[in-house]
Formats: sequence, structure tokens, C-alpha cells
Amino acid sequence: MSETVTIILTFQKDKTREFERLFAEEVYPMWQDYHAQGKFLAASLTPASVTPEKNRAVQEYMLLVEVPSRAEHEEFDQSDSFLRFLDKVKPSQPVEPKVWLGDTLFKVG
Repeated sequence: MSETVTIILTFQKDKTREFERLFAEEVYPMWQDYHAQGKFLAASLTPASVTPEKNRAVQEYMLLVEVPSRAEHEEFDQSDSFLRFLDKVKPSQPVEPKVWLGDTLFKVG
């Protein structure tokens, strides 16, 4: 059974371009590599256009990853490259990410 990881990231609005650039350069290639190795079944990063809180000073992102098991998720989260990326972007996050993990129950595609 696979595991789905859902994370809501919040960034200061004036820092979103830098976050997206760093993500494209540093994290997305890692995602592609993990996907090619079968360690990520699917992954996406989506800027939220509708949110329950209407704070115009921040941009929220929905990050979804489906992994074969918790082991692949932990391997990714503990990689030196990802930890370096986090060090760069954390100062632009006014709140801690909201993280949910669970065994995938239903899925299409």
C-alpha cells in the first residue's frame, strides 16, 4: 500500500518567485530522479488560488507526493540536497508547514 503526503506550504508573497526558482532548480530534479527510480509514484506542487484564509501577504502551496512506503519519504526528507534547500527557504515561511501522512485508500490514474 502506498503512502500519500500532503503539505500546505505558506510563503511571504514577495518571496514566491525565489521559492519557485529554487524549487525548480533543486527539488524538481530530485523528484524526477526519485520518480524514475520508482521511489515517487506521483508528486505535484500547486499554488493555491482559493484558500480559507484570505491573507494577501502570503501565497500557499499544496504539495502532494505519493510514495511506495514511508521509507522513500524519509530517505528524501533526510537527503543532504533537500536539507540544504530547506535551509534556504525556511526564512521565507511565516508559519510552519501543515503536514499530513496516510496510507492511500483510493486512487485513479
